[in-house]
Amino acid sequence: MKREIIPTYEELLHHKERVADIDPLSVITMLELRAAGEQVQQSILDTLQREYKLSEGKFVALVILHQTDEGLAPSEIARRTGLAKATISVMLQNLEREGRIEIRPDAGDGRGKVARLTREGRAWLDTILPAHYERISRLMTNLTQEEQGQLCHLLRKLAGGREDSPQR
Repeated sequence: MKREIIPTYEELLHHKERVADIDPLSVITMLELRAAGEQVQQSILDTLQREYKLSEGKFVALVILHQTDEGLAPSEIARRTGLAKATISVMLQNLEREGRIEIRPDAGDGRGKVARLTREGRAWLDTILPAHYERISRLMTNLTQEEQGQLCHLLRKLAGGREDSPQR
């Protein structure tokens, strides 16, 4: 979201005259949060595309597969990524063609399939992920460690999820 479309406090006060439940600070805070998130995400995605020719979907699928040695069913990858099964199917076929993953029959279910990283795919990700996490760390240097912990706590609280602090 472009910053210039975030309404001013005064503009929101004007709307509050018609709808009493509008809280200008809440609206501005949420829109600033969204704009910051989009800016950070775009910076990360631009780098993944430019340096590794990876879309967000492919990257997320590869990271999910990196977290397991035994592999996952395409339907589980779709569930975890929030992408459609058809989208995941095409994406996995492309990753297999690139040699990043292998797709094999599921030993426990003759009709099912399991996708897993190839040895080369795992080694490739093992070189990409540290640099990726370093870039994210650099993006966060505007906040102190304490502020980052507070932000994690507040974001989890806002989302109605866990209120625990991140692992240190």
